[in-house]
Amino acid sequence: MLYHRVGTIHSSVDDLRMAARCIRYKYVGSVDSMSFRKTLLERIASYIPGYAGYKKKEVRRETDALVRRHVASILAQAAQSLVLSPADARLVAANPEARYLWDSVKAALDRVTQRIDKAPHGYSGFFDLVKVDEAALEEVYRHDLALVEYAKKIADAAAAVKSLRPGSEEWTKALRELLSLVEALDAEVDKRAAILKGIREPPQLK
Repeated sequence: MLYHRVGTIHSSVDDLRMAARCIRYKYVGSVDSMSFRKTLLERIASYIPGYAGYKKKEVRRETDALVRRHVASILAQAAQSLVLSPADARLVAANPEARYLWDSVKAALDRVTQRIDKAPHGYSGFFDLVKVDEAALEEVYRHDLALVEYAKKIADAAAAVKSLRPGSEEWTKALRELLSLVEALDAEVDKRAAILKGIREPPQLK
């Protein structure tokens, strides 16, 4: 009888310990997730003053427009870095391969800039939702940050191209790297658009 009681007590203690561990894991996990989300928001806000996120319905459109304007502005600066002097333009024009690559980079950069800057408000479902799941918001923040960081890499790469002699081997290599970055940004725009279009109201708890 005593052995049975001791066993029951041990079992109850073990159950309590297990429950405490579960509660602690859930709480710490929730805090970690909140901290990570705050870090994402802080990183984006360090690039884009006034960035408020998408949690509040009334600021979502404004936040989206703010991100797109900021990224498009950085890309416009990159395009300015790629303007050739008359003498450099003649050097590029004299080399068919260099001219094709140059034209490809300029066209790709212009296309992705227009996609970002002139994007229609095609995510009305997302903008009009009363509440958005926190995990979905985190994904949007990740992609906002990716857009900004890709744009900055593109601006840096364009500045590097400008510092090289047009038509040289180093210039061609740098230009190819720039084109890869522009294409990666274009793919990131597609991913972000797909996420925004796929966001739905979270299910209501019964």
